[in-house]
Amino acid sequence: MTPRPRHRLARYVDDERVQAAIDAAESRTTGRIQVALAHGFWGDVRAAAERAFTRLHVAGAPDRNGVLFFVVPTRRKFVVLGDAGIHQEVGQEFWHRTTAALRERFKNGDLTGGLVHGIDEAGKELARHFPRRPQGQARRD
Repeated sequence: MTPRPRHRLARYVDDERVQAAIDAAESRTTGRIQVALAHGFWGDVRAAAERAFTRLHVAGAPDRNGVLFFVVPTRRKFVVLGDAGIHQEVGQEFWHRTTAALRERFKNGDLTGGLVHGIDEAGKELARHFPRRPQGQARRD
């Protein structure tokens, strides 16, 4: 998660806990995890998430193993997107379980806890399928 300036959306999440979860997850994998909090808007949340997926360079890494948590707190909506490589490894059921767990925590007002849980789960799967490897070592298929 790229550090961002604090603004009115920062009241919804504990940036330090979320960043610590991302750092821990990414330390074990070649995958990339990004969290984007969006200001309220009236458009399609999934379409906005897909644009952010590209704009934030989550898509298109060599192993296609990026994950985006896109959240619109003011609308109580979110989308979790995984690039083709991680999706192929974990399947749709993983995304269903992850979004259900996030939805439950968000419903209870725990946006930070939901994000940390989702990041941890994504990090485990990324580490399992795309472990960090020594510099210059190619991925085994």
